[in-house]
Amino acid sequence: MSTTPRPNFSAGSDPAAAEAALAPLLTANGGRWTLNPSGEALEREFKFKTFAKTWDFMTAVSLQCKLKNHHPEWSNVFNTTFIRWTTHHPKGLSTLDLELATTCDRLAHDFGEVVPPSDSQPQQQAPEAKGTGKGEACGLAGLADRVVGGAGDCCVPKGKKAT
Repeated sequence: MSTTPRPNFSAGSDPAAAEAALAPLLTANGGRWTLNPSGEALEREFKFKTFAKTWDFMTAVSLQCKLKNHHPEWSNVFNTTFIRWTTHHPKGLSTLDLELATTCDRLAHDFGEVVPPSDSQPQQQAPEAKGTGKGEACGLAGLADRVVGGAGDCCVPKGKKAT
């Protein structure tokens, strides 16, 4: 029996507002995002017809990242991009993560995301199934995990140490 992770919001977030913004994004409510097992991140895979469309989508997302001064953990193989939104400092899921996840959904639609028929009834991936679900055919989530582990303290303000 799998349990759905509870969101773990970053310090300073308004839990009621964050819950309201999170709900429509989750697969349980018809969205396409899932919480990671710790509840500190939202994850989703995006697929397009071609690499060029995928790259255009990633470029549009990167422009939003620049505007919001926030970045995802992501990986790409050919026409598929895996995106994880989380906040590293303070650790957890922030309202900015939720806002950018919503932006990604809008941009994916605008760039012609290919939505498989099986996604009409999406399922929450159980934590114990990690590595066997969607996005894992090319190891995209695992790739993002490995890169994040070696990225250093990308989100810690200058002059402060991560705790």
